[in-house]
Amino acid sequence: MPRYFDVRKTVLLVVGYGILPEEEDRPIAYDVRQAINAQGKGQESCAGVVVSDMWILNQEMADLFPAIALGAPGVNAFTAQIYEDLPIVFTRDEQVFIQMEQERGKRAALWGMDNRGTREAAEVFVRDGYLDRFLDLAWQRQN
Repeated sequence: MPRYFDVRKTVLLVVGYGILPEEEDRPIAYDVRQAINAQGKGQESCAGVVVSDMWILNQEMADLFPAIALGAPGVNAFTAQIYEDLPIVFTRDEQVFIQMEQERGKRAALWGMDNRGTREAAEVFVRDGYLDRFLDLAWQRQN
């Protein structure tokens, strides 16, 4: 049976295309996906899917999906495309950044100046409630 991806509820976790982001950022994306899937409580449409920046930038329907970019603008073309338009909701020492839409909850970017910073951004995003807020908006959950 084919898997169904709901363009309103399937959260795309977007990593850069290339050996370095695939090696370093993709495992971080899988950790965030696990947290998203746990909140989806088994609903197939309320889940995370890891994709590359080249996939999301070349798909017409990609704008319909909620999406979280992982990795700095220099290694993730999707981060580079969205980060200037997203407000910073968390930063540490100009090394770690969490950016996300506060009203619609459709886009977020988690990144650092190095892999350690990107990992920290993802951990803070999950641990400190930013993921909850993102999913509340993306999945239109009531608090």
